[in-house]
Amino acid sequence: MRVVTLSRNDLGTRQVRFDPGFYVGREYVRTAENSDGSRRVQLGDIVESVHEGARLPTVSEGIPMLRLNSVRPCELDIGSAVQVDGTAAKWMNVAAGDVLFTRAAQPFRAAAVPDGVPRELAVSSELTVIRPRPAVVPEYLAAVLCTPTLNGLLRDLAYQGRSSALPRLRLADIERLPIPLPPRSLQESVRNQYQRALGLTSQAHAEINAVVTALYTEIDHRGPSATSSARTQEVRRAALGSRWDVSFARGRALRGALSTSTNMRPLRELASPVSPSLRGLNEDESVVAIQADEVNEATFLVEGAELRALSVLSSRMRQRLQIGDVLLCTTGDGDQVAFLDDEVAAGDHPLLASATFTVLRFSETPRVFAATLRHPLVRAQLRLLSSGSVQRFINKRDLDELLVPVLGKIWREDFETRLTRAMQRRREALLARAALIGAADDYVREGTQ
Repeated sequence: MRVVTLSRNDLGTRQVRFDPGFYVGREYVRTAENSDGSRRVQLGDIVESVHEGARLPTVSEGIPMLRLNSVRPCELDIGSAVQVDGTAAKWMNVAAGDVLFTRAAQPFRAAAVPDGVPRELAVSSELTVIRPRPAVVPEYLAAVLCTPTLNGLLRDLAYQGRSSALPRLRLADIERLPIPLPPRSLQESVRNQYQRALGLTSQAHAEINAVVTALYTEIDHRGPSATSSARTQEVRRAALGSRWDVSFARGRALRGALSTSTNMRPLRELASPVSPSLRGLNEDESVVAIQADEVNEATFLVEGAELRALSVLSSRMRQRLQIGDVLLCTTGDGDQVAFLDDEVAAGDHPLLASATFTVLRFSETPRVFAATLRHPLVRAQLRLLSSGSVQRFINKRDLDELLVPVLGKIWREDFETRLTRAMQRRREALLARAALIGAADDYVREGTQ
């Protein structure tokens, strides 16, 4: 444990911060700056510029913008970009070779922008665009920013304005980060590992997408097509019942049309919901906490869930899980659906999920049903079931009316086997990424000694 002694004068009179972790981190940065013979340099000295993103309104057609969930450790999902209005405010144009860093939310992560990105590409205000100098390999810098050693320092330097706000980093603190700068040959070796992990990721995504596309094609071949929910409908007052909103009435009409198909079954007949409970857990016990940001929508897997003490978690983290459960996001506008495989568990620690999810327990082929819950027929029903003026949510009781397309057992078992293999490919890519970050972390720790 390090102890840092501070006097009242050190705090100053403006922008006073009372969190001890910040002063421990600041003292570490000062020590790195003043040490003789150090192989570490300030991030601001090895980059051309550090810019924050912009707040731009979403539109149907505009320029693509990457958000917080587009950046994973050493991975960048260009396909998750949204369309925004580029004329509403000034924004930084992202180019190949830049490094995108998440200065909001934890754990902090970074990814290098690959070749072939759109000519115009913006980032949201939660992201920072770091443009390295030619002597710095972007993939090496991205890997270093994802290391656990540097993340520990970043957590100390981050601030949180309100209890519900995301931890954030100031640009001035980012520019002073001590970064080890090895020879070009070592940076190139990190780049090779980075590219290998990206190649495995691309293969895994392609395989999962192929299986899911085949599954949806089979569902569409056997099931009914979705009717438009935008057409004019006449609804009598007696038919409204307890829900008077128009979207719910349209959803009821849609479910009525879908119920004529023999391949559509109510969700309550397929899965049993899991009740929230923390029974048997102590406040100081370590649990695997799963939040919406840790679900990869492209792979249907939970990636990056952390081991944390129960006492520091939000009161919304109260849903007990087990391997094989399916998580369905029923709060907000997210489309996250995830299957909990064996790799999520860490040393038999309990699994907890945020109240953002509804936990479903299927008796068979849970991977297939996890993918099925993202089918357009199901997503259309979920959008019409949601309510709420501030934040959209789906009532658990209304969720029982959800109709899910179901294939025969032989078909589902075949798709289950194919999805299992594809998800294993994704886990292999995650292992390669972990090895990459581990190698970068070894060098960061060696440079701090």
